[in-house]
Amino acid sequence: MHNKIDVRGIQLDQALTLLEQALTAEKHASLEIQSSEQENTTALLKALAEHGASCEVLQAEEGQTIIASFAAEQVMKQKSYVVGSDTLGKGDDVIGHKLMNAFFNVSSDYEQAPASIFFMNTAAKLCVEGADALAALQKLEEKGTEIIVCGTCLDFFGIKDKLAVGRIGTMHDLIGIYHNQKEVISL
Repeated sequence: MHNKIDVRGIQLDQALTLLEQALTAEKHASLEIQSSEQENTTALLKALAEHGASCEVLQAEEGQTIIASFAAEQVMKQKSYVVGSDTLGKGDDVIGHKLMNAFFNVSSDYEQAPASIFFMNTAAKLCVEGADALAALQKLEEKGTEIIVCGTCLDFFGIKDKLAVGRIGTMHDLIGIYHNQKEVISL
C-alpha cells in the first residue's frame, strides 16, 4: 500500500508526529512525504531510517519529496517455498499449470513475500524466458524474495541459457533453506 503525507509549512515536531501516525496506522509498501523545510526533511529521513525504510529525495521548487520504501519489511524472513513441479496439485497437468501460474500471480499481489523460493525438477521451467509465471516471479524478486533455480535441473532440461529470473543454485542452497528457515512450504 502507498500513502502520502504533506508536512509543508508546519513545524518539525508536528511533521514528526504526522509521520509517526502514518507509520503506526498501517503497514505501507511505500510512503511519499512532501516537505518544504530542509530541517524537516533531514529529521524525517532520520526517523524513516530508524523504521528500516530506504529513501530517495526528489528536489522541486516547492521543497522536497521523500519516497520511502519499506520493501524489507514485506519479506517473511522465516518462510521459504520449495517448488518441485511446474504444476500445482495432483491430476491433470493442464489445470495444474494454470493453478501454479495463478498461485504465483496472486502471491505477487500480496504485500508480504517469502524470504526465498527454490525451484527444482520441472519447476525450473517456471523461471525461464516466456514462462507464464515469469512476471509474477520478477515482482516477488523485486519485493526481496530470493529466487533460486536448481542448476542441475536447468542443465537436464537444456534451458540454463534461458534463465530469466533468479540465480542458479545447488543442493547446498536447498539444504541451507531447510536448516535455516523456521517454515518451509513445499509446492
